[in-house]
Amino acid sequence: MSDVTTTQIAAGVRQIVLIIGGYAIGKGWLDGDTVEMLGAVALVAVPLIWGQIKTRHMAQKP
Repeated sequence: MSDVTTTQIAAGVRQIVLIIGGYAIGKGWLDGDTVEMLGAVALVAVPLIWGQIKTRHMAQKP
């Protein structure tokens, strides 16, 4: 099994934001601009955090 790439993580995050954001907009909890902003933040933060975790994990291998 191959390692997950940053592109795959970004695509997954984008899909999750679309699903959860669409639900929140439908319920009236958030507006479209807020969901768009949260999506942009998630697309930057999640791959960054994932990269840090993977780098630390690789550094601990003997």
